[in-house]
Amino acid sequence: MKKIMLMMVMAGALAGCSSPAQRMAECQAQGVSKDTCYLAEQNRQNSINNAAMKQAMENAHDAVK
Repeated sequence: MKKIMLMMVMAGALAGCSSPAQRMAECQAQGVSKDTCYLAEQNRQNSINNAAMKQAMENAHDAVK
């Protein structure tokens, strides 16, 4: 049941998202350097991956109980 709920949340979140290229262009349009925009995008991706990993580990721990 948790997996289904997580998938629904992820699908909802992805429905209104922009691509990395769009986010980079918007960042650069604000006058921020390309390197800084790239670093910000990498940090964004890493935080998403870390949150997903944390949730997966919690789900695995709960499944073992």
